[in-house]
Amino acid sequence: MVWHIKKTSILGGSRTIYYKGNNSWTDNYADRITYSSEKNAKAENYIWEKVDTASWDVTAVNEG
Repeated sequence: MVWHIKKTSILGGSRTIYYKGNNSWTDNYADRITYSSEKNAKAENYIWEKVDTASWDVTAVNEG
């Protein structure tokens, strides 16, 4: 299974953006980084800490 990380952009209303690595995001689905498991996606500590500290609406998505 393949996983990716997404969230709603704070700049564009309800626009979905995807994590592309190196602490950066993109609105281009093709540029997203993928992971082999949910565990690997959730190992991106920078992102998941922001869920608690900045109220990000981050989700790990199973593409399978």
